[in-house]
Amino acid sequence: MPSADRSTLWAELSQTNRLYRLETPGTSANPSIDALRVEGWVQREAVSQLFEMRIVCLSLRADLALSSMIDQPLTLVTVLANGSRGKRTGLIRAVESLGSDGGLARYRLTLVPWLWLATQQGRSQVFQQRSVADIIERVLAPYADAGNWAFSSEVSGFLADAPVRTYCTQYRESDFDFFSRLLAEEGLAWRIEEDETAPMGHKLVIFSANDAQPVDPGSPIRFHRKSSQERSDAVQALVRRMRQSVAQVHLSAWNVDGKRQLAGNAAARFAVGGKNAPRIEYDDVLGLNDRSRGWDSNRTLERYAGLMMEAAECRADVMLGHSTVRTLRAGTRIDVDDAPALGLQAKPALLLDTIEHVGINNLPKDTAASIAAQLGDLSEHLVFDRPCASVTSEDDVFGLVPTGAGSHDGVNGVRPQAQSLAAAKTLGYANSFSAVHVDRPWRPVLAAADGARLHAKPTASGVHSAIVVGPSGETSPNGADELYCNDRGDVRVRFHWQTESAGGDAQNNNGGGDAKDNNSTRWIRVAQRQAGPGMGWQWLPRIGQEVLVKFADLDVDQPVIVGALYNGRGDGGIEPTPGGASRKQEGSTSQGQESDVFAQARNGSPSAQANLAAGHAPAWHGASADDKGHRNAAALSGFKTKEFGGEGFSQLVFDDSNQQLRVQLHASTAHSQLNLGHLIHQADNFRGSFRGQGLELRTDGYAALRGGKGVLLSTYHGAGGKQLEPVGDFAAGMALLKQVQQLGQALSEAAMKHETVQLAGHIGADKANASQLDKERAPYAAMEHAASGMVTGDVLETAYSDASDKSIATGDGKVPHTTDAVVALAARGGLAMVAGQQLQIVAGETATLASGGDINLALADVLRVHSGQAIGLLAGAQKADAESGLSIIAGCDDLDFQAQHDELRVQAKDALKIASTDKTVEFAAKKKIRIATAQGASITLQNGDITFECPGKITYHAVQRKLAGPVQQSYPLPQFPSSVCVPCLLKALKSGSALAAVRV
Repeated sequence: MPSADRSTLWAELSQTNRLYRLETPGTSANPSIDALRVEGWVQREAVSQLFEMRIVCLSLRADLALSSMIDQPLTLVTVLANGSRGKRTGLIRAVESLGSDGGLARYRLTLVPWLWLATQQGRSQVFQQRSVADIIERVLAPYADAGNWAFSSEVSGFLADAPVRTYCTQYRESDFDFFSRLLAEEGLAWRIEEDETAPMGHKLVIFSANDAQPVDPGSPIRFHRKSSQERSDAVQALVRRMRQSVAQVHLSAWNVDGKRQLAGNAAARFAVGGKNAPRIEYDDVLGLNDRSRGWDSNRTLERYAGLMMEAAECRADVMLGHSTVRTLRAGTRIDVDDAPALGLQAKPALLLDTIEHVGINNLPKDTAASIAAQLGDLSEHLVFDRPCASVTSEDDVFGLVPTGAGSHDGVNGVRPQAQSLAAAKTLGYANSFSAVHVDRPWRPVLAAADGARLHAKPTASGVHSAIVVGPSGETSPNGADELYCNDRGDVRVRFHWQTESAGGDAQNNNGGGDAKDNNSTRWIRVAQRQAGPGMGWQWLPRIGQEVLVKFADLDVDQPVIVGALYNGRGDGGIEPTPGGASRKQEGSTSQGQESDVFAQARNGSPSAQANLAAGHAPAWHGASADDKGHRNAAALSGFKTKEFGGEGFSQLVFDDSNQQLRVQLHASTAHSQLNLGHLIHQADNFRGSFRGQGLELRTDGYAALRGGKGVLLSTYHGAGGKQLEPVGDFAAGMALLKQVQQLGQALSEAAMKHETVQLAGHIGADKANASQLDKERAPYAAMEHAASGMVTGDVLETAYSDASDKSIATGDGKVPHTTDAVVALAARGGLAMVAGQQLQIVAGETATLASGGDINLALADVLRVHSGQAIGLLAGAQKADAESGLSIIAGCDDLDFQAQHDELRVQAKDALKIASTDKTVEFAAKKKIRIATAQGASITLQNGDITFECPGKITYHAVQRKLAGPVQQSYPLPQFPSSVCVPCLLKALKSGSALAAVRV
């Protein structure tokens, strides 16, 4: 193009006296933008949606620096009907070169609001115990340098009834999507208005009430024909579209804490159809209420039901129109004068919802034609980058207006409506719009996978892992404080995907979410294998553990812990396939040293239990069945706990090694263990040497075995040890008790015959045929009866009755059960009782040592036998021969017999011999000594005299007879106690002691 023609064209494109021109906000200029002239533009804007403005520009330069215009604010200035200027400001998102010809180039700029930046930043973060307004501030805080935002004056009162969000999650959402979802859940809307003080020339306004929004400067607007010669812009077409909507909304949620169903209802405020119209009710279950959403009452649900009803009502009666009003903005109000009645009682008072603008600059007709000839038709480039987002589907059941291709449907598609485009070519500007009635509050609705819903949550599919944290968000326990939970057993976790803020307030918040502290996590319920009223499993993850989390209804705000994960890397091992060789330890040069860490284990000393990386390794791990693998071919399973702040533990181990099955219940305190089966040494993962087979109950501390109904210890078992006997089977012991009873009867009768003390166990201790165990049976019989108890094995209630009646009746279906709380021991091969220091056998009534053979008492020192009453010794009661009888021998020192009270009698049927082999035999008495025979002869020593008496003659034999004079000499007699200590006896009786003191 010749330079003269270029100058002429540029003069015709001058922004002076043009309908549209471009400005750059602020004082900074951009040469590339300055070289552009507006040819035409389109814009689509809507309440709570990002607007998109596309401006087609002309320039004499085809080499403009496109990148220099990106992210720059730009203002489209429009000359209004009254001659004033109207501005529309946005952020340049994209610049396109549409081609050039003959020195003339065409460009297209795409403008968006500053909030579009929030679509480019995705986060995963958690907010806890935050109000909705606080969360909004934190989400928008990272964009403070790019844009301004404000709450409309009525919002504070509107949110006064909104519950605090105890837990609110942004998961893999852009900040814009999360922001939109949050506002939709609370019934809040937003719009864009111009603001010269804002960095991008416009600001975001969040509102809740239609009537609190600004009125369009041209309102009231005439309903009039379209003409370029009109003094003011007008609405040329207005259509009212109504549709059937719901008559009632019902919401329900399950209150976990109160264990009850919450419900909220909201009825329609406006008629939903004629008198024959069906009454449609919308019912939605909002899921679990586990403190995260603040639904604590029916009143709260009624609030949300009301928001959903308002969302349906505002879309059930919509006004659609066309106009040439250049000042229309989404989210502002207009009144329309002289409009058709359309069934309304007054002139339409509307809140503009969606607007599609089309503007074509007032270039000279010839110039426009020349440009079209060179660069193509302008309308081909007045298209949108993407179609309008639809919030509903055609089969929507909630009563929302779907978008479609009808003549009066909401704006949609990538091309502006043909009617608006045609009007703009003639008049320079036209728009099409949809609006709601001011008295019907505008509420947002989001699209979910199953249709339009109040809560369109991001889908948290599958399972996630998280780390259990402490009170301040720490992931490592502080000493013994390893557990942090609430009264319900919930714990706090921090997900790996959570971002953190740099500070505690919105101004310092780089990431938007809460800081890494108590407020960035929530109480999460822990799933148990069984749970009930005061019953079930109890497993609480500890601080630092990695847990597995699922989400109820796939709702990211409803997490539940379903398990735990190991995340450590153990010490030792081999490379995975295809390595196949032992992995070298750090710093080692020998290929075999890595497996050597396993071979270092001993019975009491484990090895290779460290973590080479931070985390938690399994309690037991499989290596191999030889020494290089801890003799453990992944055979150990079970459960192991750990002491708070220490190395102690408790564990239940199942060992499934081939032909070496074993179970161990082990508490490290005092090395207390119950071992069953194949007994071995075990040191953590190491399976040590063989220790035996069977059962072992051991502890280094104190042990006690208590049975309130009795205790049975027996080495007798069923045939071959394979038959399972009844638990109380004591047949062998009962047979031995019968033998004791028979032996006691025989010996007691013999004692009575020989006039000595009978066996109290047979005849009764305090009362004949009675005992403390059984008032009707002597001790032996009572013990046999107690061991012979039987109860029915079929009906539990009958068994209780048999036990109460002390039944011993036998029969089919009967099982043994002692009638009293006795301790029964039966040793098939023998019973050894050995004490390193003392062995004491004490009984409150009788104590019997009985044997079918001999009983030996062997003592290295002194034998003391004390009795409070009589001591009876009877020998040879069944067989008298030379080997039987009673033999009492003192191998050395004296043999001392004393009767300290009453008489001491020494009697024999045959001869009685008293002899001393080395010294003398002395008889001494305080008063008299008399030696007599059955025939009447006697010698009496009394009062200093010796008297000889006989019925016959007295014969003296002596070699020499000598009589001396009288001599008097005293003889020392033993000193006996004078009385019994009666208080000592009473005290002993009360305490049950078998011993009492006497006074000497």
